[in-house]
Amino acid sequence: MMKTEFPTNGEREVVQAREDRRATAAPNYEQNGAWRFDDAGPRPTRDKKQSLFRRPGVIIATALFAIAGIASGSFAMFHSLTHESTDDAFIDVHFVSVAAKIAGRVAVVNVDDNQLVRKGDVLVEIDPSDFQIALAQTKANLAKDKAAQVQANANEKRAQELFIKKVISTQERDTNVAASASSEATIEADEAAVEQAQLNLGYTKIKAPIDGYVTKEAAATGDYVQVGQALMSLVPPRVWVIANFKETQLRSMRPGQPATISIDAYEGLELQGHIDSIQAGSGAAFSLLPPENATGNYVKVVQRVPVKIVLDEQPDVQRVLGPGMSVVPTVTVSDGAGVLLTVVSIGIALVIGVVLGAALWIGRVRRRQP
Repeated sequence: MMKTEFPTNGEREVVQAREDRRATAAPNYEQNGAWRFDDAGPRPTRDKKQSLFRRPGVIIATALFAIAGIASGSFAMFHSLTHESTDDAFIDVHFVSVAAKIAGRVAVVNVDDNQLVRKGDVLVEIDPSDFQIALAQTKANLAKDKAAQVQANANEKRAQELFIKKVISTQERDTNVAASASSEATIEADEAAVEQAQLNLGYTKIKAPIDGYVTKEAAATGDYVQVGQALMSLVPPRVWVIANFKETQLRSMRPGQPATISIDAYEGLELQGHIDSIQAGSGAAFSLLPPENATGNYVKVVQRVPVKIVLDEQPDVQRVLGPGMSVVPTVTVSDGAGVLLTVVSIGIALVIGVVLGAALWIGRVRRRQP
């Protein structure tokens, strides 16, 4: 026999409360698609976050940002495939050391550090007094020996006439002939001495052999300089770049390819140039202690090869370029016709994918809306 249980008064109240809540939540579910127990209460935070990504404006803005990123990445990819760059690059130049050719005391210094001078300008003057006296003495010796030569020539002529008349012996004639020849040699030596004295006097004015900037000036008024003593250096205004590219970057690099050089010292300044030559060998091979790879354990290291880049234009005089200054050259190693087609194809495919994805997402959001 089945036993029938009847709820008590407390259980009846609980059941009645559940039925009332269900009756209240049912209309809200039909309208909003979610259970809600209070029509006047705010929507949950989770619904607010989800609704942000369901807005068409946000989806379109995200798609535009993605397209901009694709364009930027495509440009960076194209640039990396058609250009080679390195920050291991410096300005180089063949500077000239100015030295004294004679010994003497410095009388005047006409230049100062970092001054631009032209070829032929007088840089330093040495006291010319001693050299003027030496020149005058050599000229006097030359005049004296020329007078002696005249007498020797006359004696030779007279001896030849007397020898024909058999008045003097052969020995006397030969002696006069030898004396005349000796006087001619003395004249030549005196003329050479005069020329040397004139040169020494000219060396008292030390002139600039090239156009350039004065650097490392070591001359001062009153100094006594020796022969060959360096007084200063001249750095010519026309310089070039030595860029130490990795050997793996030389695969498509050839002389004549254009290059853009940015100067670390002058922000925003870019100079145009071209590759002049590539050194036949790595920089390490010509160092003071070249590597000995045949001894001990060998670890392969990517070598760097110096590449000479000549500037097509020179900066103005207000922006001086000197040896050792850091630069960053960028060499165009390819015209980029084939690379451009590949990069553009990839970029277009990605853009189409982004546009289609955004359109499908917007359509999906709209289908979910009531």
